[in-house]
Amino acid sequence: MRLKVIAYSILIFLTVLIQSTIADFIKIYDVKPNLTITVIVCVAFRRNAIEGAIVGFFCGLMQDAVSGRVIGFYALLGLYLGLIIGRSNKKLNKENALIAIFLTFVSTIVYEYIVYFFTTVFRAPLDFIYPFKNIILTEAIYNSVISIIAFIIVNRIHKRFEEFEKNSRRY
Repeated sequence: MRLKVIAYSILIFLTVLIQSTIADFIKIYDVKPNLTITVIVCVAFRRNAIEGAIVGFFCGLMQDAVSGRVIGFYALLGLYLGLIIGRSNKKLNKENALIAIFLTFVSTIVYEYIVYFFTTVFRAPLDFIYPFKNIILTEAIYNSVISIIAFIIVNRIHKRFEEFEKNSRRY
């Protein structure tokens, strides 16, 4: 248990650190990837709903702290994203990276539309086509490509957890 907390804490910290520093330099068409979505989806898909929700909550909370906006908005989005992906993974092959890529693509679209809706609902008229064409679709494709790397990292962490649990049951 302690190993999971340490590993997930390091993963979340590094993800948010890279998201807030290096991601600005790897923009494509002025769109940077949302690494927290990829990590939340990969952890929830590979592990389970509870771990996905916990990682989602803390990724979102760290993102809230870095962004300087309302504390809790991204935390709730991350929590629900991790919970929904974790619940849907029971009938899916957890070893298949293509499923994780597809889930990342769809999750990015839904996540960013929710962010767009709540950040513009009271300020401007809603236009769902413009942000999709110019921001959300590019970010979804970008996140899907990056989810391959995130899936490999989370998969290695998952295998280490399984080995540790298997070895600790012997004694």
